[in-house]
Amino acid sequence: MVNGAKYSLILDFCNGGIYRLNKSATRIIESGGKGLRISEVAEELNLELSDISAFVTSLSRQGLIQLSSLPPKPETQKTDEKEASPQLDFLWVEMTSRCNLRCLHCYADAKPKQDPDLTTDEIKRVIGQAADLGCKKIQFTGGECTLREDLRDLIDHARLKGFSFIEVFTNGTLLTEPLIRYFASVGVNVAISIYSYRQETHDTITGTKGSFEKTLNSLKLLLAYGVPTRCATIAMKQNEVDLDGTSYYLQQLGVQNRPPDPIRPSGRGCNMENWPQQYVLKTVKTEPNFVANREIYDYNRSRNSCWFGKIAITNEGDILPCVFARDQVAGNIKDQSLKEIIENRMLKFWNLTIDQIDVCKDCEYRYLCHDCRPWAYGFTGNLYAKSPRCTYNPYTGEWGSAESAFLDIQQKSADLSIIWAGLINV
Repeated sequence: MVNGAKYSLILDFCNGGIYRLNKSATRIIESGGKGLRISEVAEELNLELSDISAFVTSLSRQGLIQLSSLPPKPETQKTDEKEASPQLDFLWVEMTSRCNLRCLHCYADAKPKQDPDLTTDEIKRVIGQAADLGCKKIQFTGGECTLREDLRDLIDHARLKGFSFIEVFTNGTLLTEPLIRYFASVGVNVAISIYSYRQETHDTITGTKGSFEKTLNSLKLLLAYGVPTRCATIAMKQNEVDLDGTSYYLQQLGVQNRPPDPIRPSGRGCNMENWPQQYVLKTVKTEPNFVANREIYDYNRSRNSCWFGKIAITNEGDILPCVFARDQVAGNIKDQSLKEIIENRMLKFWNLTIDQIDVCKDCEYRYLCHDCRPWAYGFTGNLYAKSPRCTYNPYTGEWGSAESAFLDIQQKSADLSIIWAGLINV
């Protein structure tokens, strides 16, 4: 049972059902676990003994509780193995902050000319340290990672160090047939950005005329060579009406594509003029459409549901818990080893559970919910703030409307736009 401020939940992991209990029902269940008699509970709650008996019997018949005449066993503290020995699972490597495009939404604020990047040897050292920590999955990204001439060398180094999943995230405009053949020969995965099935819209978003044609040609060549390829689409005002058409277009091409990800409040994504109102409204949670899943429940109780076991390294060597968490710097690989950074600072982020988040810590649904800290922090400047995309109030037990949540997001984002306007005018 999960207790909230006003209600509690019983979770049925056998069929995925969730059952909400008021305070009286919660007290009845808890008292049974403490060995109290039903008659004592009836007197305390001023309820009829027959009503309590019927309630308990109903729960028992549904398999939600077990009735026993034996005294309850003392509670024991379970130690989660992963929490006791956290392991690095995924590494983002931002090879460069340079990019040949200038996308409207870029979370890294990438441009043609940027600060100096890590050297080949420095990146190799990080890859080796990550491998020593048990990491098997890596993504090379940017900026635009194909601007670096050592991409193949670094991929080969990751293969040598035993990485089983290697992905290159690219805008696709600079891919050549020899490079694509190389990807196919060594089993590299590719993620490629497609913002619309319409050339004009895509080129408007990238700020580069002709980018759609180059990206599409690369995409078709990747598929022809059998390179495992997925497409990433970012939802924004400029392509909002194209999202369904773009998804269908990519399906017809035979590409793996996930649901569009809304623009993030980071980098150039702070410019709220580009935000897709209707799409964001669809992502706002306005009802408890959760499923009781034992794996998710256990995972979320002891660690952050999103960035646990993940690390991003910027082109300057800063270590972040996520590519979108640009302000949450845990250290720099020029000053410390990856192991030292994880042990000294990163565990704070990895073990940031929902029980530490304002409001969420009092919500009965908290262990079934996915928590994106960069999203909440991006709008509030508070690492422990509730996500503005959730409308539930655990103190009243009521859900709000998507429209009111969007107004709240707009209000919170007003300062972001002002800050962003100041940055681009510097």
